[in-house]
Amino acid sequence: MLAASLSPLVTASANAATPKFVSTETKRPVGYDEPTKKEKLNLAYLNPFGGNEFLDAMGTAMKKATTKLGGKLTILDGKGDVNLQVSQLQQLTAQKVDGIFVFALDPNSMKPALAEAAAAGIKLISIDENFKNNDIGVYDSQILQRRDEAAYLGAKQMTKLIGSGSSYATMDFAIAVPSIVYSIEQAKKWANAFGLKWAGNASNPSDDIAGGTTAGTQLLSNYPTIKGIIAYNDPSAIGANSAGKAANVSGVIYGGQNGGSDARAGLTSGNLSYTIQLAAPSIGKFAAWGLYNANQGIKLPKTVRAEAPVLVTAKNMKSVPSWAKELKAK
Repeated sequence: MLAASLSPLVTASANAATPKFVSTETKRPVGYDEPTKKEKLNLAYLNPFGGNEFLDAMGTAMKKATTKLGGKLTILDGKGDVNLQVSQLQQLTAQKVDGIFVFALDPNSMKPALAEAAAAGIKLISIDENFKNNDIGVYDSQILQRRDEAAYLGAKQMTKLIGSGSSYATMDFAIAVPSIVYSIEQAKKWANAFGLKWAGNASNPSDDIAGGTTAGTQLLSNYPTIKGIIAYNDPSAIGANSAGKAANVSGVIYGGQNGGSDARAGLTSGNLSYTIQLAAPSIGKFAAWGLYNANQGIKLPKTVRAEAPVLVTAKNMKSVPSWAKELKAK
């Protein structure tokens, strides 16, 4: 187990304005080995919010990988409801499925039901359960989205566009989802390491473009000298751009994260400055592979990471495959 003291550090290169990326993430293997044995396993994916392109892309990739291995995948939509998701986990335990990929809305609320599933012999894989070490409770393993690396790439691009020494603001989600909280924490850490000056934060109340517009209006009003906004997702950044247009504010850079179709549309229209595309298809594929390996007696690493996130701009967008193209090719 890696000690907590190995948490991400900022290490400056010869140029103090260009920090080197150092993180516990780099200590983790990329995914699991592809299973060599096909088997009729019944797997499940607890999707916290169906209709979200990122979450659905993981489910599609997991289904493709499971089917290829001879198994069946059940996808349950938590609809953003913690109690519903707990009930769904209990349902899957009663059905005695072979393995579950869990994206928990509220990790603490899930613990009793997770303990029941583990006691029943069901293999469990989580996503972003613990960013610092291998303390992941009853889970057999976890997959990191590489949020720290994504934050580094975003901060580096923001600095390139607005210049070291400029001020910026952040936008998070009104609900303290652990992966989002961590993402913004790391964005601030890396942006400050690159020499940017953090002005403040506002929260998107509804996790969509409209909420991004509301939070963006607040940021641009409260911090009129900022040159950039680092948002936790693309709709938030696009909404902040709309707020800027409505207030006749120019010269502000709007950076997002995720890299779905909304980001590509925003890059094409000029409503988004850049995005960091997370490797959603790889996470779903690895979840299936990990659950198969665990069921076939192969010991899993406690923590693995997804494939690498990628900076996407209007300039390089055509050379970076979209999730849809990746899923079609798999």
